[in-house]
Amino acid sequence: MNTQPALSSRRTFLRGAGITLTLPWLESLGGIAHAAEPGQEPRRLLLVCLPLGIYRDSFIPKQSGAGYELTEYLTPLAEFRDRFTVVSGLEHPGVSGGHAAQPRIFTGQPSSERNRRSLDQHVAATLGQHTRFDSLTLSAGANDFGWTDGGSMVPAEKNVVDAFAKLFAEEGAANKTKVLAEIGRGKSILDHVLDEARDLQPRLSKRDQEKLDEYFESVRATEKRLVKSEEWIHQPKPKVDAKAPATFAPEEIITNLRGVCDLTHLAFKTDSTRVITFGYFRQDTVAVPGVNIGYHNLSHHGQDEGNIAQLKRVERVFFDELNTLLTHLKNTREGDATLLDRTTIVVTSNLGSGNSHSNKDLPVLLAGGRFQHGQHLAFEPGSTPLSNLYVSVLNQLGFEDQSFGTSTGPLKGLGLV
Repeated sequence: MNTQPALSSRRTFLRGAGITLTLPWLESLGGIAHAAEPGQEPRRLLLVCLPLGIYRDSFIPKQSGAGYELTEYLTPLAEFRDRFTVVSGLEHPGVSGGHAAQPRIFTGQPSSERNRRSLDQHVAATLGQHTRFDSLTLSAGANDFGWTDGGSMVPAEKNVVDAFAKLFAEEGAANKTKVLAEIGRGKSILDHVLDEARDLQPRLSKRDQEKLDEYFESVRATEKRLVKSEEWIHQPKPKVDAKAPATFAPEEIITNLRGVCDLTHLAFKTDSTRVITFGYFRQDTVAVPGVNIGYHNLSHHGQDEGNIAQLKRVERVFFDELNTLLTHLKNTREGDATLLDRTTIVVTSNLGSGNSHSNKDLPVLLAGGRFQHGQHLAFEPGSTPLSNLYVSVLNQLGFEDQSFGTSTGPLKGLGLV
């Protein structure tokens, strides 16, 4: 057996039986897994949209500046207070139509014009040169956010299991089918690469061995969750007299969100891609404890206290899972930094108010990356394009662009470090 794992110019793989497992950044291999241009560090972008809006009173602080009080949705992120910025008052000029504005959230193109390349695809055209996938468009219920220069939508991976296979199975339908079938039978993709992994171990420092073990544990934990979500939908349901609890199925919103967050971490950790988008959405009833009304209907709460209480339960799930993702990124070292240092995360919505279908005063959370965080930037509604933030994001990622969409320049008050 060849005891030297196959090396490429940019990263290290473990291979076996239709599996290509990209390794995380390992100092013992000279950092080859995440090589960037000389003098530059790898930088990444995660764009997230909540198409039904974000309940403002639970998200946007009442105070501006650095001394604001954490709101209900920001409380789970308290540990990262100095790693995120809340922005309010932004909008896309000329974009209207309520839900119809959804495909323009990351393009900024006015509704009267043909849609064009979105922020993620603009970034992927450059950063994608360093990775296996230019970008990943994942779906926790919705994703029509990625657009090409010609105005064509980038199709999303709507099934978390398929997206997992895309990351780790060799190209070809036969390999993908085999991998999914074996995962379904409880066999791990790790079983195919263990021999090469054992041969690799003596070449690694103690820290790198621990890091590799942590990575394998992450992969296996993700597999187990995928298997559980696949199995339960095929199991006959027991007949009981009590009211049935919410079912556990692949399309269940928490399962999808958790799976997408897991895949985001694995994809960034292995440098499989540096650009990811996903949306958090479901029209009808969601399997969230204490919720018995459809998510879309709850977004049109009509100021009803009961509806608002249930809506907040649904939206709070996202921020709890976001906290877990931020924690994973913070705890993953890559050279002299963490994945959180090198990942810019933009969370927003095409609706400033789901209740009224307003496309004004959009909610924005900017996290990670090399920004001067820890503040609430409150702009006068209607005064500043959301695309100004996108220009700042581009600059932080190393792009020299001074415009994007309907921008008027970088976002004022948002410094870089």
